[in-house]
Amino acid sequence: MNVPVSQKSPNKGHEIYEESLHIIESLLKGNCRFSANYSEAEKAVVRRVIHATSDINYAETVFFTNNSAEKSISLINEKISKREPLKIVCDSEMTKAGISRNTNGNIILDIDCRIGFGYKPADAETTVSAFSIRAAISESLPDIIIVGNAPTALEESMKLCRRLYESINYKPILIIGMPVGFVGAAESKMRLYNDEFFNAIGNFGNFGGSAPAASAMNALLRESL
Repeated sequence: MNVPVSQKSPNKGHEIYEESLHIIESLLKGNCRFSANYSEAEKAVVRRVIHATSDINYAETVFFTNNSAEKSISLINEKISKREPLKIVCDSEMTKAGISRNTNGNIILDIDCRIGFGYKPADAETTVSAFSIRAAISESLPDIIIVGNAPTALEESMKLCRRLYESINYKPILIIGMPVGFVGAAESKMRLYNDEFFNAIGNFGNFGGSAPAASAMNALLRESL
């Protein structure tokens, strides 16, 4: 028998989410890297990435630099207390769409993505993704940069932020770098990992995408609210 919408439990989605986390915890039992190498805040991010991808291997490949998870949560809490918007720039509409707006009004999200705005780089060596994220970062000076698709966007973000730091002392509090693919993805993320200038969350290897990148951001929001 069909149950009228009005009689369905409003917490069913939350129940499914909690059950998923319970399953993930059971799969992570005995995983020495997960238990020993991640802080509690970092574990929350890894769990959320695994939940978004159904891939337990992310427990072996997600990396954090410079206490990035804790610093980001602190920033979000500061924005909440001051009622200031958290400015985010994404490399794709898919990444932007994956960021949860269900914040109960606690945090104001200002999310910018320029893909699809008709940008056409004059330089044949520059991709549309790199050109678009350059425009967004230069105009918004975001708190957080999230790259879930294009390695060229991650490379451009790192180069541009270094130039902006030299000229106007700007640096994002966090870069989430999880581009996917066989060309440049693993290499760009390794450069992010090795660059001590940035507070970063990323993952090693070719895997990645909008879902894990957005879910990492969602975990930070959840831990802050």
